[in-house]
Amino acid sequence: MKLSDFIFQFPIGIARARQGLCRVRTFFGPQSGVTALLTDIGEFAVGSSITNSVEHIHQALVLRGMIQLDVRVIEHYERHDAEGGSFSLVSFGPAGDPSWERMSMQDALSILSCDSSEFTSSTAMNLRLVAEIERLRNAIDPFADAPWLEEPEIVNRRGAIESGMISKAMLSQLVNASATERQLQELLKQDPSFFGEVYGDPYEEYIVLSEYPLADGFIDFVVFTGRSRMEVVLIEIKGADFFLVNDDSYGEFSHKVNQAAGQIRRRIGAIYRDMSTFRRQAHKVRHAAEAGASGHGAFIGPHPKLLVDPDKDIELRSVVIGGRTRDDFSESKKRHDFEHGMSPPIRIESWDTWIRKLQRQ
Repeated sequence: MKLSDFIFQFPIGIARARQGLCRVRTFFGPQSGVTALLTDIGEFAVGSSITNSVEHIHQALVLRGMIQLDVRVIEHYERHDAEGGSFSLVSFGPAGDPSWERMSMQDALSILSCDSSEFTSSTAMNLRLVAEIERLRNAIDPFADAPWLEEPEIVNRRGAIESGMISKAMLSQLVNASATERQLQELLKQDPSFFGEVYGDPYEEYIVLSEYPLADGFIDFVVFTGRSRMEVVLIEIKGADFFLVNDDSYGEFSHKVNQAAGQIRRRIGAIYRDMSTFRRQAHKVRHAAEAGASGHGAFIGPHPKLLVDPDKDIELRSVVIGGRTRDDFSESKKRHDFEHGMSPPIRIESWDTWIRKLQRQ
């Protein structure tokens, strides 16, 4: 028989500075006496789980006179299944240290002297309890569900980037006018966030560099991004004044695209022949950019530093962007075959396919 059913606010830890919430039901059974059922409220909870706080919950219930010290305690996690969730009988040692013994729902029902309908309806379906949870959650922390507050430096940098953004429409207009390689480079150097938007992963964590020296030449654009292991994206661009694939019986990529792919292939070869030197130099450039140096046109995303480890291997990607799409379906298969036929792979994009990846308007 159920005696009570309420949301309980309890202190967490020895300092008791933080508060948590759980659902408490008390039952009386002719053979078992009074039992307290402690239910974890899942996504509604603040603080720790009931498992990590069960001794504090037990102590608080006793101190407030809600249960006696010798009352049996069952820990319960809700789950939408025939078993009614998981149940554990909790025992407390002389010092209050808890120990757990798993039990079935049938064993719990026998002790509680109730039927299975008690566990077919979750806490989230009880409007009275949900209203009490919301009241207590707000009292504990009015901003419990608010987004994490970002550092002012990140907010200000994002605003500066957005205020200087060039629209996708402007880039598309230039491409549709059959812009040359030089014209496209000039536009993209004005707003390197184009590349951060496409290749930054995690989003907004990137550094874009232009005319990056490598081997016996330069890479048009390079993106540093990633977490733990830094990811380096090498980007060669060509103009929009030709078609990606030749309009003949062979249907090969334009010689300009093959030329760009060959340039990147040579640069990648130089990197792989001395990867450790490249890694050290890349992180040196990254450190300088994060410190405010403007070498290689360094453009930093909203996050001022990349959370990468200079002692870990880097991940290398490469992309060629150039030409216009004539037949998207057939060209997509050709681009796929080219990328997977190369080792390391080189991704081929026309300006049409690349612009579709942009999120800005």
